[in-house]
Amino acid sequence: MMRPLLFFVGILSLTACNVNSKRIIRAGNAIYGDTVTLSIPDPISTLHPLYNSDLYAHRILCNIFEPLFDIDEKTNQVIPRVAEKYLWKNDQTTLRVYLRKGIYFHEDDCFNGQDNELTSADVKFTLEMACSQHEINQSNDALLEKIKGADRYFKKNDVHTMQGIRIINSHCLEIALNGKYAHFPQLLTSSKYGICSKKAYEYYKKNILKHPIGTGPFRLNKLTARDVLLSYNPEYWKKDSFGNTFPYLNALWFRVVASEMEDFSAFKNQQVDMLSEVSPQHIDDILFDLSVVQQIKPFAHRVMVIPGSRVSMIVLNQRLDCFKDPRVREAIDLIIDRELIATDLLNGDGIPAKQGFAPPSKYYNNNELPKKTVDVQLAKKLFNAAGFSTQHPFPTLHLYVSGNNSEQALVYCKYIARQLKEILGVQTEIHSVDFSGRYNAVTTNKASMWKLGWSPDYPDPEAYFSLFFSNNPTNKSQNPLFPKVDNTIYDFNYRMGIQESDNILRNNYFTTCDMILQEEHWVLPILYEDFVFVFNLKLRGIKVSQIGLFDFTETYIKPL
Repeated sequence: MMRPLLFFVGILSLTACNVNSKRIIRAGNAIYGDTVTLSIPDPISTLHPLYNSDLYAHRILCNIFEPLFDIDEKTNQVIPRVAEKYLWKNDQTTLRVYLRKGIYFHEDDCFNGQDNELTSADVKFTLEMACSQHEINQSNDALLEKIKGADRYFKKNDVHTMQGIRIINSHCLEIALNGKYAHFPQLLTSSKYGICSKKAYEYYKKNILKHPIGTGPFRLNKLTARDVLLSYNPEYWKKDSFGNTFPYLNALWFRVVASEMEDFSAFKNQQVDMLSEVSPQHIDDILFDLSVVQQIKPFAHRVMVIPGSRVSMIVLNQRLDCFKDPRVREAIDLIIDRELIATDLLNGDGIPAKQGFAPPSKYYNNNELPKKTVDVQLAKKLFNAAGFSTQHPFPTLHLYVSGNNSEQALVYCKYIARQLKEILGVQTEIHSVDFSGRYNAVTTNKASMWKLGWSPDYPDPEAYFSLFFSNNPTNKSQNPLFPKVDNTIYDFNYRMGIQESDNILRNNYFTTCDMILQEEHWVLPILYEDFVFVFNLKLRGIKVSQIGLFDFTETYIKPL
């Protein structure tokens, strides 16, 4: 298995040398060339910002597509990306966006020699697609409530253009909103709103899922069941302070690695350049092993920890009659000891999610929420009051677990299954599957419960609480992994939260939403998880966002 890998890297290295001779650094310490090799837990068969919803696909997509705006990681403020600037009009209900000139989509046959510059028409097309019932749009969309006419556009098949988006000229457009949404630009920093080419879609139609054509620093070279290869975009618009064009790297190679230990073995042998997710309970063993490796063949490495924005949870199937009684859901929640899971079972891996759904962060404060308790006796009483006993047994539950950290998740899922059996007399079967297996089990109603990890696609509490808003699209298979909360108080506070500009008041609205989620018990948050990365120090200039996405625009390889 390792020989083909080394052979393939060798091919890439030769290619890098040939291409590198055409790219010369004018000044500065950066170096052109080389390939960064990374791992992904499962095959990725499609690449489209609105279609793919998992973190691993978006770690690839964010290097192919670019949104209108970015978040400055130091200040948490919005900064322009594809947009050159923006301004508010009409008492902050209309956003005027000015686009940069000279940004081009990746060269492709779909343009047939025509102009491939990004224009207002592409931005309008992307945002309209994000508000459509098109099967490509698998996004849990937060735009429908905000952009004027978006709801009607979503519901009516005969509406061909959205009222709230008006093109001023080829590089300027206006987005009219239904109210004051001060944080609307933050929403447009999401990688799922990376700008797509209208011409490319008209050429490829449904096949656009295998032809991701963006404006980012890298473009798709190869997409197979085993790997994804991106090569550098020679027409990329960004330059460094010396006038050198980005990116510095020749290629990014994402290869499927089935387990954490296989990933570590590849990193130890310098066949991958980065451990993209490391379980904290394994970090000491890994670092010790690396120190032994260095005595034989030294290479420096660095550990990077991004404080937890990800929440790991158990979701209960809203369509099953056995969960309709809220006393049943509360009873299940009451028997889960999150402190024991984090401290004893996982050796300090993650923070017990005892205080709300969304983790605390610099943009969300959950201190006012009550903490979850463990109460076995109350759980038994609630379960019996709901009519379940040895004479009237609860149906067997099917719990689906997937992900590259599934070994870790299986530890606490087995604990939850034991608690259900020993305390409530409920038999639980655990199914360890890949992402598509879990998705199919949920959409076909085979799954009673499923383990799910969620990382926000932009740093804002709205990215957590929009998941459960009852007005979110429910047609087809859009967002099937999250239940809707049919609660008018939840919806009211969510709407107030997205309109409020005062951060303290805004936080109050969202903590009310959080309280309602805690009382509904449809989702049972288990852990808040940190992102832990280990990377070879020959990688310079790598950027990792607070939501776990990688930016390789300014990365280059230079051994110590």
